[in-house]
Amino acid sequence: RVGLIHDAFQLVSAGRLTLDKALDLTRYLQHEASIPALLKGLEYLELFYRMMERRNVSDVTENLKHYILQYFKPVIDRQSWSDKGSVWDRMLRSTILKLACYLNHAPCIQKATELFSQWMESSGKLNIPSDVLEVVYSVGAHTAIGWNYLLEQYGLSMSGAEKKKILYALSTSQHQEKLKKLIELGMEGEVIKTQELSTLFYVIARNPKGQQLAWNFLRENWTHLLKKFDLGSFAMRMIIVGPTSHFSSKEELQEVKLFFESLKAQGLHLDTFQMILETIAKNIKWLERNLPTLRTWLLVSS
Repeated sequence: RVGLIHDAFQLVSAGRLTLDKALDLTRYLQHEASIPALLKGLEYLELFYRMMERRNVSDVTENLKHYILQYFKPVIDRQSWSDKGSVWDRMLRSTILKLACYLNHAPCIQKATELFSQWMESSGKLNIPSDVLEVVYSVGAHTAIGWNYLLEQYGLSMSGAEKKKILYALSTSQHQEKLKKLIELGMEGEVIKTQELSTLFYVIARNPKGQQLAWNFLRENWTHLLKKFDLGSFAMRMIIVGPTSHFSSKEELQEVKLFFESLKAQGLHLDTFQMILETIAKNIKWLERNLPTLRTWLLVSS
């Protein structure tokens, strides 16, 4: 069943199957007992949600949010905010609670806010179950007090794993000045070490509020970035891929093309450049082909 869901959506990308047929497969998921199959279906629905959100197609994002929360409500409500269960149970818990909170599911936001407040009151001593740590931090980061407190804790934390979760949460802020501050701290390299900059760039660019910011920063600070990282390094690839690979309009494709051409004119070349341009072209094609179908399907399903 995992394979079936995966193959159906791959066939959609290849233009061999209409999107509504693949989406119909997700309707049975609320009765699915197998966690891997459930996760596979959710992965695609979340992917489409994020794509629509980035493109600012508000009617589709609203209907898709409604569909996910309505259909998966029993699964969401069944989750305990703990570390109990098998590896798969735990994976489902962290994935689905993170998605539910991201979609502003009220009970989820309430529970995460409660845990975050208790954690702040305990001066960071309270032990939050690790499966829900990232979602609790992310919800907490949406208030100015919570965001500042997390940044403070980031500087104090000794654990690499915890630092990673805090950094991710900070990057989900809806305020551009806060996201800009993170990038500046990464460039300074004291509070946020320079080696974290590529990951930071990547997660900020995933945030619809941060994508344009990361892209503008990349172009304006290209020479500074090249002083910190080699062009061919993995870090530099992530810094380039993060802000560009989710673009899905002809204007954006043109912008990226021009930027890459200006780099080539300076004698800089990476295989990644061509790969990114192909990805953006694919995204444009996917949207042109599938957006009307997705819109109609959701109107019938919601």
